[in-house]
Amino acid sequence: MTALVARWRGGARAHRDRRPVSLAVIALVPVVLVLAVAAVILFLRWQSGKAAAGGRAAAVTAANQKVPALLSYSYQSFGAALSKAKADTTPQFGVTYAKLMSGQVESQATKDQVVTQATVSGTAVESGGSGSVTLLMFLNQQTKTNAKAQAVLNDTAVRVTMQNVNGTWLVGNLTPSS
Repeated sequence: MTALVARWRGGARAHRDRRPVSLAVIALVPVVLVLAVAAVILFLRWQSGKAAAGGRAAAVTAANQKVPALLSYSYQSFGAALSKAKADTTPQFGVTYAKLMSGQVESQATKDQVVTQATVSGTAVESGGSGSVTLLMFLNQQTKTNAKAQAVLNDTAVRVTMQNVNGTWLVGNLTPSS
């Protein structure tokens, strides 16, 4: 029993000998918490910005390949160009593009034996991130017809919306830019 009393008194004495928590430590705890939360927020924003920049770069690369293919065609292989275009566009824009090309362009292209080749001369990102990016593209379009021996070169600008669909960047919209 004496051992128990001695232990109890020793514990009570140890409790009395503890120093009270200083005000500096108490004030430091909220500051550390605020800094930790700020660090997490900044890290998440950095990651989001990095993903958006990667999305914009991937969209530009895809657009530089796909848009010239959409705007290049030959009266001899119009059907094949339309089939390829379907793979490079979103389902909604693919329908619009196919209607325009087969409804208006194909008959005139066949009649005048038109061969058009488009190349990209420049691309600029207007807006967007990891899921959708709007671009302004500058293109050179070289067109040959049966009526003219020399090819005609046209410079044009188009506004292109690229959309990330299941990890693949597809043309979601394409409109002439003024």
